[in-house]
Amino acid sequence: MALIISNAYLSQSQMTDNAQYIADYLINKGWTRNAIAGILGNMQRESTLNPGLWESLIYGNMSGGYGLVQWTPATDYTSWADARGYPWGNNTGNPAAYFNGQLECILWEVANNQQWIATSSFNFSFSAFTKSTQSPEYLAEAFMRNYERPGVLALEERRQNARYWFENLTYGSSTVIKNAVEWAVAIANDNSHGYSQDNRWGPDYDCSSLLISAWQQAGVPVKDKGASYTGNMYDAFIACGFQDVTNSVDMASGSGIIYGDVLLNHVNHTAMSIGNGRMVQASSNRGNPQTGDQDGTEIWTCGYYNYPWNCVLRYPGGSTPPTPTGVSLVRWIPG
Repeated sequence: MALIISNAYLSQSQMTDNAQYIADYLINKGWTRNAIAGILGNMQRESTLNPGLWESLIYGNMSGGYGLVQWTPATDYTSWADARGYPWGNNTGNPAAYFNGQLECILWEVANNQQWIATSSFNFSFSAFTKSTQSPEYLAEAFMRNYERPGVLALEERRQNARYWFENLTYGSSTVIKNAVEWAVAIANDNSHGYSQDNRWGPDYDCSSLLISAWQQAGVPVKDKGASYTGNMYDAFIACGFQDVTNSVDMASGSGIIYGDVLLNHVNHTAMSIGNGRMVQASSNRGNPQTGDQDGTEIWTCGYYNYPWNCVLRYPGGSTPPTPTGVSLVRWIPG
């Protein structure tokens, strides 16, 4: 990933790695894809997603705006960064630390109720913004009204920017996928949980509530989006960023299915791949009336088989929380 830090306006293509880095960072801090797209839509308008940008390209103008969200005056950020050892200005030797400082400042503002002033039209906290599943356009306007409060609104531009980043970045992460899989496997390994349609949201689960709960607790709001049984899982999972990868896998053999893939029969059953040709599932034909798993196979892991499945859904990702390694600075242009 090549990050660009400069005192220059970036083109759309030049913004992409910067945008992906920001998305990776914030999704691993628990932000929703929608909220990230909303803030990116504003950052694009304010700074072209360039953390080294000074307002009107006047380098060192401390009374003007600076950075990803154009903190104004610039000292609102630079003083915060100095107190915590984060680089700014032309100190670009560690590009990850440069980005992380500005993102951590935003997270600090969230935690300390700073900069965000709720308006009557968007009457919720900064913390609530980060968890919201409202549309990217709605959240772009919320961030503009409650945080940026700009002299020039350019609202439609911010809304269009947000939609673009919502649709053109990867919003998954290995952490999210790992959490979903490990939660489901832990339920399978704990015999206090069995198969039930009467107590299907805990302590017992059926096939669909097991997977819906696994992803919901991992931070992907599939239940909030309407997933409640196999018949509506597809639409809700797609709405949360899953991709239909059915055409890239072999249902008969399981070839092409990877860790975390959701296997779905729209009418009868669903299961999740846990890698190495195995999957986790809750099985109705093994259920008992009593709470808990009576024989160890009501919720269990097993080898792959074709139920048959109608589709395979994949949460995009494989990224990890950003670290200083593997990141390069493309250029510094002081202006």
